[in-house]
Amino acid sequence: MSTNRTRFDLTAADTKIIGTDYQYFYFINSLLEIKKGQSIGYEVKDDVHISLPCGGVALIQVKHTIQQNAQTQPINLTEKDDDLWKTLSNWVLVICDANDGRSTLQQQKMFVKKTKFILATNKTKNSANKFVVNSIKLKTGKIDIDDFIEYLKKLSSGAKGEIKSYINDLINMDEGLLYDFMLQTEIEFHAGSIIENIKNQIRERNIGEARINDIFNGIFSELKQDFFIRVQNGNKQIITYDEWYKKYTIIFENYRTTTLPIRKFRLAIPKNLKEQAFIKELIEIGDINNDDIEEIASFTSYMLDVRLNLQQWYDDGEITLEQRDNFNKNAIAYWRNVHKQCHRNIRCNISNQEHSQALNCLDEVRKKELKIVNTELGIDVSNGEFYNLSNEGEIGWLKKWEDRYRK
Repeated sequence: MSTNRTRFDLTAADTKIIGTDYQYFYFINSLLEIKKGQSIGYEVKDDVHISLPCGGVALIQVKHTIQQNAQTQPINLTEKDDDLWKTLSNWVLVICDANDGRSTLQQQKMFVKKTKFILATNKTKNSANKFVVNSIKLKTGKIDIDDFIEYLKKLSSGAKGEIKSYINDLINMDEGLLYDFMLQTEIEFHAGSIIENIKNQIRERNIGEARINDIFNGIFSELKQDFFIRVQNGNKQIITYDEWYKKYTIIFENYRTTTLPIRKFRLAIPKNLKEQAFIKELIEIGDINNDDIEEIASFTSYMLDVRLNLQQWYDDGEITLEQRDNFNKNAIAYWRNVHKQCHRNIRCNISNQEHSQALNCLDEVRKKELKIVNTELGIDVSNGEFYNLSNEGEIGWLKKWEDRYRK
């Protein structure tokens, strides 16, 4: 069999994608372990970082491989592993970063003593890895820092290229700083599936087996959307314990009986009420008169009530973005069926007959009481949802409403 790789193989992105997903799954796994006072960031200070209440931080590099050994297990982490030494070298640069206020040895030592450096990998732990063995010996006092540096020099003498350069980055450190750095360095071996680890954490929260995949998918989807929105707005994805508890606990609670508080907001009625798209169409089909200001204001308040309740429920962590989107989609699906039924026999664009059928469509939709997260919304709020969708150009009452009212 040829071992030559085609151009398609060289440019394929699948291994990069799975590596990125593994990193994000590690982030989710860390969030499920978050403690009071902590915050967890994704691709901010490192692949993942955990800020501690005492002011310390854990910097975590997450490395994934798809290479397997003869037993179909991930390959071993070897003594001259590229991921290992590239990560260590990068941390040396971070420690000595003058642009981040660490130009002096004292500043570098202070930083190291309050920082954990963690390499998390799905590679298999190898008892023959002399770097891991000597690191443990250094931490347990079985060898001193001079012995460890001598080991690094011998390793460097037999290395080539970038690996040699990475090893030398450690050798060139101040001895005391190197010693402190190695004491703070850990390697996490995740032999099992990171996805299964996450599911086990969900399972440990007394979630029924039938709901574990739903919650897993809900967490992943919600966090991915949150990440997109934050980055799009120029922000970083850093989630505090309080934010996690407030906004993401609902994903677990959704699979228990819940009802939502329906609030009535004291609203400032907007100016130019009759210029609203949904009001224009209601006037056109004869549902309300042009001078029916009281009714126009009432319909507007229904629309704003549903809009503000949905936003408040989301802000309070009582619904997810997915639930909000599904609520809108379900309302549109119901309207679509009624609209099709009412206009099935219309042959012309605008006529008295079409106005009559548009009113029939409106009247039928107004009877529908919508529901979200086991909560009946009532007729007024349900009507407000349809008015809101109409005002946003998502639905209409005339047969050719899109031509006139879609934004």
